[in-house]
Amino acid sequence: MNRCLAVALAFVVAVALATAPAAQAADASPSVRVEQQQATATVVIGGPFSLATTVRSTVELPQGRLVAHLNILSLDPGVYVDPEDWSSQRSQYLAEVPAHGFVQLTWKLHAVNAGRFVVYVALTDGRPGGTVTAGPALVVTVAKRQSLDAAGVLPTAIVVPAALLALLVFVGYRRRRRR
Repeated sequence: MNRCLAVALAFVVAVALATAPAAQAADASPSVRVEQQQATATVVIGGPFSLATTVRSTVELPQGRLVAHLNILSLDPGVYVDPEDWSSQRSQYLAEVPAHGFVQLTWKLHAVNAGRFVVYVALTDGRPGGTVTAGPALVVTVAKRQSLDAAGVLPTAIVVPAALLALLVFVGYRRRRRR
């Protein structure tokens, strides 16, 4: 009898172990997702831009105590990104997302570096072993600001003073002639 009990117990443990990954996979399916309409943006360095995201619940229960976090990474090697320089508000704490409902979030940013960047929002409930859900990528192209180059300054630096000098000479000549 003890042998039958041991075999039955071994069978139950084997079934439990075989179905555990499936149960974990079911729990790993996100109960919320991050959406956005915009896929690309172009801005000049130093310019402001914004990102609007929607946090949507996909289940029958409200989702509470979620944290949405803004992330920025460079697609160009060698370009350093300090996300705090791009946005002062990088985390938003959501009280609750209604069952099958949504919450709109807006993120304000400033382009700090020139190049190509990915901006995205990650979402978590902070539970140990919980999932992190990332939203779609917003690919931002930041152009360098055009500035006057030395070749364009030299003619101006010569012509403007020369024109002023010529004007002063002409006015002086006319004054002397009228006397």
